[in-house]
Amino acid sequence: MAADKWIYVIVSILLGFGLVFSYSLPVYLETRYGWSEFHFFIRFLGFSVLGLSIMYFLSQCNPDKCISKIGWSLLIIGAIIIILMPTPILAPFCPVIKGARRWITIYKFSIAPVEFFKIGLIYFFAWSFSRKLISTHFHSLKEELMALSPYIGVLGLTAVYVVIYQSDLGETLLILMVFYVMLIFTKLSPKTFAVLMIGGIIVFVIGISQKAYRLERLKSSFYNIYLLLPKSIQDMFDVKISSIDISYQIRQSINAIHNGGLTGVGIGNGELKMGFLSDVHTDFVLAGIAEEIGFLGVFAIMILISLLVWRILKIANRIEPKTHNDYVYKLFTVGVAILIALETILNIMGIVGLFPLKGLPIPFVSYGGSSTIAFSIAIGMVLMISKKSKLEENE
Repeated sequence: MAADKWIYVIVSILLGFGLVFSYSLPVYLETRYGWSEFHFFIRFLGFSVLGLSIMYFLSQCNPDKCISKIGWSLLIIGAIIIILMPTPILAPFCPVIKGARRWITIYKFSIAPVEFFKIGLIYFFAWSFSRKLISTHFHSLKEELMALSPYIGVLGLTAVYVVIYQSDLGETLLILMVFYVMLIFTKLSPKTFAVLMIGGIIVFVIGISQKAYRLERLKSSFYNIYLLLPKSIQDMFDVKISSIDISYQIRQSINAIHNGGLTGVGIGNGELKMGFLSDVHTDFVLAGIAEEIGFLGVFAIMILISLLVWRILKIANRIEPKTHNDYVYKLFTVGVAILIALETILNIMGIVGLFPLKGLPIPFVSYGGSSTIAFSIAIGMVLMISKKSKLEENE
C-alpha cells in the first residue's frame, strides 16, 4: 500500500518556497561576511534533498517494526544531548548565540537537539497516553492528577534544561501546548484540564519573569494588541506610548509586511532584509516573504501548511484503533499535525508582535537544517503510518 503522496507533494512545494527565499533574503549577511551569494541556497538545497530522501525512505518502512525504534531513539538521544549541553563534555561546542545556548556547533555546522527531541517527546506522549490514559477509567480528579504526575515531571525537567540552560522559552511553551492538545484525545475530565492550564500559566509567568527582555517583549505584545482595539475601547485605557519599548525587530517586521502590500515588491527587491531585519531568513522569514511577494504569497504558504495539517489529521481520522499500536499511531499523527500548526501560528503571532515568542521556525520554509530534517523525520513517520491507515480503510 502506497503512502500519502499528496503530503510529499505539499512538503516539496514548501521546500521550494524555502529554497527561493534562502537565496533572496539573506543577501545582507552574505555580503557582510564575504560569503558566496549561494551560501544559504546551497545549504538549504542540501537540507531539502536530505529531508525528502528521509521522508521517502521512511515511507517505505513497516510502521509496526520501525515507528517505536525511531521514536525512542529521538527521545533518548535528544534528551541525553540536551542534558550534556551545559556540562564540560559539550559546553565547548555550544556557543552562546544571541543570548541562547541552543546549538551544538562543529566545523561551522550547527545542530539544535531540541528540534529532534520534540518529535521523540510526541512519540513518548502517544505511546504512554495509549497505555495509561486511554485504557484506564479514572474515578476522581486525584486519580487523574496522580496518573499525570510522571508527565508533569518530564515536562518540568524539559523546562529546566530548555528554558534555564538554553534560554529557549518558546520551545518549552510549544511543547506544553502540544501536550495539552494531545490530552484532549484522552478520557480526562474538564477539571483536570483546568488544573493543568493553571499550572501552564504559572510556568509561563516564571519563565517570563526570569529575564528582563522577556518582560519587555510581553509589554510590547500587549501594546500591539491594544493598538488593534477600536478607538472607543482604547480611550478607556490610559496607555502612554512613550512608556512602551516596542521591539525594533517587530517594528521592522511590520514595516516589511506593510511594504509588501498585496502582491509584494518582487523577489529580490525587498529593502528591510538589507540589515534592518535580522533573522529574516529564519525566525522572520514570513515578514521577508511578505515584503517580496506580498500578502497573496504568504497566504499561499499558509494554504499549503493548512493542507498539510489537514492531510495528516485525515490519516489520523482513518485509523480505527484496534490494538495498542493503533492508538499510538493515531495520537502520534495528531501530535505532529498539532506541532506544525502551533509552530506556524506562534511564528505568525510573533512577527506581528502579538505574542512574545522568538526562535520558532515556519516548517520547511525557514532556513535551518535541524528544523528541516526533524520535520522530515516526523513526516516520514506519518507517511509510514498512512500506509496502514489506507489498508484499514480498504478493509
